[in-house]
Amino acid sequence: MFPVSAVMLKAFGDYQFSLESFSKPLLKHIDYRLNATGEMTVNNYTAHLYQYMDLTIQAESLYGFVKKTVYDELVAELDFLVSYDRAKTELQGIIDMPDPLIDLFIKLCIQNNGSLSSRKRASHFSFLTDDELIAMEQVVPYK
Repeated sequence: MFPVSAVMLKAFGDYQFSLESFSKPLLKHIDYRLNATGEMTVNNYTAHLYQYMDLTIQAESLYGFVKKTVYDELVAELDFLVSYDRAKTELQGIIDMPDPLIDLFIKLCIQNNGSLSSRKRASHFSFLTDDELIAMEQVVPYK
């Protein structure tokens, strides 16, 4: 997975600008109607408007989004995955649990800023001692 859409959503104004820089000038030449369900009917000839499109702004925007994804999002994601794998190994060293349970523990701790809530402990991890829980929480990577 390449999370370029996450970067686009974070910079939604830039994304919207790149789309509108193409669509706004085009809409001046299109006679259309939307019906009650949002279906569009175009009432004039428009094929010529799409033959030789200048998509320079869109290409430059996409390049910027991809570059930001590679240098920011992917680096952070890879760092997190390395930390996650390290945490799984360390957690197995503290207590032997099946992988899905370790994954759940990590997920629940991340959602709760690095610690397991007492409610989640009671419902999923009541078998842990206080010392095991403290040791396990200390190795969980959280952003």
